Amino acid sequence: MSTRRTRIVCISDTHNQTPRLPSGDILIHAGDLTNNGSRSELEKTVSWLAKTNFKLKIVVCGNHDVTADVDFYREYGTYFHNQKREDPEQFIALLSSHSIIYLNHESRLVRLAHDDGAVTPLKIFGSPYSPSRGFWAFGYSAEEASALWDQIPLDSDIVVTHTPAKFHRDECSTRGTAGCEILRQTLWRVRPRLFVCGHIHEAYGVEVVSWDLSSPNIKFREQDIRYWEDAHPESKKQYTVDLSSRAKSLMLNNDGSAGPLVGNQQLYRFRGTGVDGAWDDISSDDNMNGTVRLTLPTPDPLPFPDFDKAQRPLSSVPDLHSIKMLSSRGQGGPASSSRSDQEAILGREGRRETCIVNAAYMATNWPHKAGKKFHKPIIIDIDLPVEY
Repeated sequence: MSTRRTRIVCISDTHNQTPRLPSGDILIHAGDLTNNGSRSELEKTVSWLAKTNFKLKIVVCGNHDVTADVDFYREYGTYFHNQKREDPEQFIALLSSHSIIYLNHESRLVRLAHDDGAVTPLKIFGSPYSPSRGFWAFGYSAEEASALWDQIPLDSDIVVTHTPAKFHRDECSTRGTAGCEILRQTLWRVRPRLFVCGHIHEAYGVEVVSWDLSSPNIKFREQDIRYWEDAHPESKKQYTVDLSSRAKSLMLNNDGSAGPLVGNQQLYRFRGTGVDGAWDDISSDDNMNGTVRLTLPTPDPLPFPDFDKAQRPLSSVPDLHSIKMLSSRGQGGPASSSRSDQEAILGREGRRETCIVNAAYMATNWPHKAGKKFHKPIIIDIDLPVEY
């Protein structure tokens, strides 16, 4: 398959700031666009994003974007906006304007159009959630984590979440490692090319994780980590990590293999619901700047309720296949082995590495006693497949 070097600009936790962004093909913002979710704050941020020149603009919210969490805001909105409550529907509509692809714990199939007519198809999952701490939006408990992150489709090329994963760009000066362990385990199973997060401002930076798919004895095992820091943090020089073929030995080892087909169709998961659909089953929306959406059939009742009560219980008499799948989750070894996590590995052995980016633009934390400080946007150069 032909590939094309693609430039992805990553940023997060701008908190009303509107920094100048380097040029690129795709922009990813991993949440906390505002300080407290007011419409005036968001209008400023959206106006800034609208003026940027990217072919695709991917945005998720964060815990500070409180108005976008409809249920949370319905109950606690006056705590943040006691003078004038905002309208969550208008807030969310603004997030989806100006060709912004707003992802609220969901996946989207997109097509990145190149100038020569070639197209890069990508499946991107984005989520605003982070572990509950304090009185903020989009929080989840430890008990809800498995059902929440199990909704990330295994064939995702890029995963964007506000929270980092445990032990990966989550080092916090007051809490130690503040990321989510269940999300780390999910990344082992999905192994996307790129994972972008923020939330923990001081954990800013880039690393590449090599996943260990060979060990049948230690679950969710990692083999190696390569780190990149900003070589010139005080200068205006761009923070760029080249993982394309131009970098030779540093090239990302991930071919995006999606696993076996079900009949002649790829099995997709969408917001936790199994959906059979081939690439030809998608419909395009001309107003979404190259975005394509799955055309979903009328679904059967969901196996569990909405996220805030999400759970994935076994039936009272679980079948042997379900027991085997649960017991082998995260286990390496040959894909043909009944002991391995076949769903995560079979036909997907080429997904060996994931580039992990904490793109927090805000470098300091409230109350910013010594004044606010900022990081740079992070540029990732990566080879992605193209179709003609």
